[in-house]
Amino acid sequence: MTQEQLAYIVDRAPRTIMYNENDGQHPSLNTFYQMVTMFDISVDQYFYPSQNSGSECRKRIDAMLNALDERELKIVEATIQAMKASKETEET
Repeated sequence: MTQEQLAYIVDRAPRTIMYNENDGQHPSLNTFYQMVTMFDISVDQYFYPSQNSGSECRKRIDAMLNALDERELKIVEATIQAMKASKETEET
């Protein structure tokens, strides 16, 4: 996505987006909210990037999990529990 496209979406001037990206200027709270929700970025990820330096695979999985409803999450949970139980059985 270009700076111009983002500027259009968040109703800001392209120059404002450029300043936020390149000069370290902080966006307004409204613009910040629009961007983190649009890009599905955790606020913690923005404020504490060093704490979120996990594997790329884990980040992709987290993003996919965020898109699931409660029923789908329960299926994933049951699958993980079954995988863990199988691994424990193999180890004994």
